[in-house]
Amino acid sequence: MKKLVFAVAGYNLAETCRMIEIAREARKHFEIIIASYGGGFEELIEKEGFSLRRMEPRLSEKKRRRLRKVLSGQSLNTLGYFSAKELGRRVPVEIAKTSMASLYQLDDLKKCEGDIFENFKKFNIAMFERTTRDGTWLMENYEDETDKLTIKITTCANVELFSELGVPELGKFGCDHDLAGYPIIEDDVDCEFRRMCTIAKGDDCCIFEFYRKGTAPDNAHLNK
Repeated sequence: MKKLVFAVAGYNLAETCRMIEIAREARKHFEIIIASYGGGFEELIEKEGFSLRRMEPRLSEKKRRRLRKVLSGQSLNTLGYFSAKELGRRVPVEIAKTSMASLYQLDDLKKCEGDIFENFKKFNIAMFERTTRDGTWLMENYEDETDKLTIKITTCANVELFSELGVPELGKFGCDHDLAGYPIIEDDVDCEFRRMCTIAKGDDCCIFEFYRKGTAPDNAHLNK
């Protein structure tokens, strides 16, 4: 069954209720996922039995009060909803909701014959072989084991591009996109993602580790 993602303002009762009503009908045809950055009405979503993804960074109570004030017309100052740092964390997350499945052509990948995790490993090897030929993300080597694929990347096109543009801090957007995106598709490809080092965050290489689901060490919180 295809997935349908709702991004709801969990601090707004009217919008939350509207989304729930639409989702009730939509779940006859889709697997429903509802994403929220916080709010007192998130519990209504869970009471209806929907899958709720609590997105990061969470909205503080101070931020929610400001949003309510602006949305109710008490203030015409709409500046300062989110800081540059907050947006920097949210943008990759928002993009990853749909882009990771598109990157891996997930619907087609799931239709391929054979073991889905093995096919996922082959896709990654082929993808990084192509980026190596293109000179964007250079794969120095990879190790294909029964329940694990390890890929070592020694150059990063994002780091090079944004450094050239004078905004090196944007180089890590790709890393943050991966951190948000891989958990979204892990169940579909029977995989657990680990990456303890990345070039964009100060290391000399990126080590991608893809484990068959259930075999990865309990260290996802250390992912970069």
